[in-house]
Amino acid sequence: MSEFIPQSAGAIDFRIYSRTDVGKRRQRNEDSLGVIAGHGVFLVADGMGGVDGGDFSSQQVVKQMSESFKGFKPGHLRFEEVLDLAERSITKASSIINEEASLRGISGMGTTVVVVCFDMKSGDKACVMHVGDSRVYRYRNRTLEPLTTDHSLAAESGIKDTEMIPMFMAGVITRAVGVKEDILIDRGHVDVKSGDHYLLCSDGLYNMVSESQMADTLSLRTVDPAADLVNQANHAGGFDNITVIIIEVKARSHSDERLDETVS
Repeated sequence: MSEFIPQSAGAIDFRIYSRTDVGKRRQRNEDSLGVIAGHGVFLVADGMGGVDGGDFSSQQVVKQMSESFKGFKPGHLRFEEVLDLAERSITKASSIINEEASLRGISGMGTTVVVVCFDMKSGDKACVMHVGDSRVYRYRNRTLEPLTTDHSLAAESGIKDTEMIPMFMAGVITRAVGVKEDILIDRGHVDVKSGDHYLLCSDGLYNMVSESQMADTLSLRTVDPAADLVNQANHAGGFDNITVIIIEVKARSHSDERLDETVS
């Protein structure tokens, strides 16, 4: 199953695959994902904070992002307006999470977030926003390329091989939504081509599944590559929650045919 989204007011179409899973070792799923396909906005958040603090944090980012776009008809917003709405949503969620943490007396309550916003009118560019260590990859010409750099102790120390990360660095992030009142959101612009696959994921995927395995899975063009990747992460141990969104970009179709099966 998949969801094919033709955009009558846009230049590109999407085929979207998404999965979120608790994994094999955790009692609750603190990851959340958001698909706002009409505006070309996709996000993954990985919460932290104990009890239900992580749940609240990741869900709050998705909630604020979704509510920000509710009053706008797809195709009516300029790309710059989409980016401003997305960034303001993250900032608002951060303030709400920070206030909630103070009320609960919880230290370290927050969430990572990674967002991809496509320019629906031109169809040839996108913006990646992120805070923390959730990631975006682009698969093009049989090559998987990371589009984000983790905000983590390991990344800032220059360690790329996860097997070489000292225990005291493992999983320690240096930036998160909600932990502080102010927040710094990284932005990066990328070009977009028909046939590209954009993979958004939490660390529960890439800590269990190598980038070469991800590329191999995307190259196979199976019925549900998101489910395949989640299964691979669980097979490797499933030490954390696992969340994946895969967006396949297609040149605008002029067919009236619409497939409404959803992978989620």
